[in-house]
Amino acid sequence: MKKGLGAFFVTRKIKISFLVLVWSIVMIQICVNMHEKSRRQKETVTAFSEVEEQADQISIHGYGYFGTMEISEEMGEKMLVNLSQKLGITDGYTMQGATGEDFRQKVLIKEGRYATTTLQLLSMTVEEEKPEQYILMEIKTKEKMKDAYPVYQKMQRIYEEIGIDGQVSMETVMEREGDLKEHVREQITNDLFERLDAVEVDAIMENGICTVYGYTKKEPSYLMLNGEKVNIQVTLSYDENADKTYVKIGIPIVNSVY
Repeated sequence: MKKGLGAFFVTRKIKISFLVLVWSIVMIQICVNMHEKSRRQKETVTAFSEVEEQADQISIHGYGYFGTMEISEEMGEKMLVNLSQKLGITDGYTMQGATGEDFRQKVLIKEGRYATTTLQLLSMTVEEEKPEQYILMEIKTKEKMKDAYPVYQKMQRIYEEIGIDGQVSMETVMEREGDLKEHVREQITNDLFERLDAVEVDAIMENGICTVYGYTKKEPSYLMLNGEKVNIQVTLSYDENADKTYVKIGIPIVNSVY
């Protein structure tokens, strides 16, 4: 009896020791992963900082489908106020609204010294069905990349917190005088991809606009393009009236008109 009890405690001790060992390994791996993720994010910010000196503005866009339901005007305003608070906005905003034949729009706008934030609840009516609700966010800032990147991450977390599979992107634009030759355009893209340790996934030349898609492990988010991971997009377009070439760089895509 005593022998059996002793064996039980020995076995139990071995199991506990094994679990402690496994947990220690898991914690070490978590720490390693967090360190690696932090390192990649810093490298991404550093690489983009090299081009942002010529950029006038950084834009962060978010889009997500909230569901099919009825939302009153009062509730819509409360939702936007709650979202603004999650972004650190507590006052100084304005509320606007618009109604069309098949949509209703409620918009919260905060114009600050360094950034303009626009939060939007868009209700789309489809025949006799309940309206489809979408939540859109946009932040245009004059901050540097090192300050804008955490805002980009915060917007991603907010969509997760409210249970939405949101698509969030960040982009910057810079100008070059004149209509750049093809080899110069290629050099700009190649230099950027080299800094980000990115590989080219696809390139399209259409209507005078050059678009290049790439992928880098330094940025965790990505989209799928023809079965390939994509998390960086570069577009180069020439404005004949201004005689300038505009270079837009987006993570994971360029979300504005080009």
